[in-house]
Amino acid sequence: MDEPEAEPATTEQAELIRAVEQLAQDWIRTRTPAATGDSGASELHLLAVLKQIDEACQAAAARAAVTALKQGADFEDLGEAWGFSWQAASKRWGHLARGEQVAVVISRRNRVHRDGHGEVGGEEQYDADRGAWPVGEEVRRKARYAVIAVDGIVQRVYEITDGWEPDQSSPKWHFRGKLLDNPEVAAAHDAGDLPLTPGDSCPTQRGRAYRPHWF
Repeated sequence: MDEPEAEPATTEQAELIRAVEQLAQDWIRTRTPAATGDSGASELHLLAVLKQIDEACQAAAARAAVTALKQGADFEDLGEAWGFSWQAASKRWGHLARGEQVAVVISRRNRVHRDGHGEVGGEEQYDADRGAWPVGEEVRRKARYAVIAVDGIVQRVYEITDGWEPDQSSPKWHFRGKLLDNPEVAAAHDAGDLPLTPGDSCPTQRGRAYRPHWF
């Protein structure tokens, strides 16, 4: 059984609660001006209207979250605004913003790590780019392209031509594909199959070198 909420922590919160209660009372008077009854019945009516307001607020929050995502916010931004983690924000609103297509996006800094990954250059860059990454089953099944961003800017695009292979030392995956040249990238983008191209902004997201990009 849920416990009642604690008293408001701030004066601003208390004022907001009073404003919501006043809104509910006005709503009741507007729609049932002749309603009468004991105080218990009145409070139950108020409770029912507050439930409707809560549902309306949840719907309004979802619309605001989707609009913010379309305007360039990410789930970390949404989580900060709502007061929880980016994972919780993704779970709460991610399904509302996603399209039918998905691309694998890998964002990193312009550096070489001790394990030989990162911006290593040359023929070894393909192995550094392709993983291993914590890619879920649905993304592995649907993703056709892997987008590599460095210092917030897309640098390379791979077509995933031969699926994925499991990593030998972790529950992660390596994509198998080919690096696309500029005309191939342009053709995929013009066809609506690729959401990002070299030169596009793609900020590194804290704690998430890999993320699925639904579009």
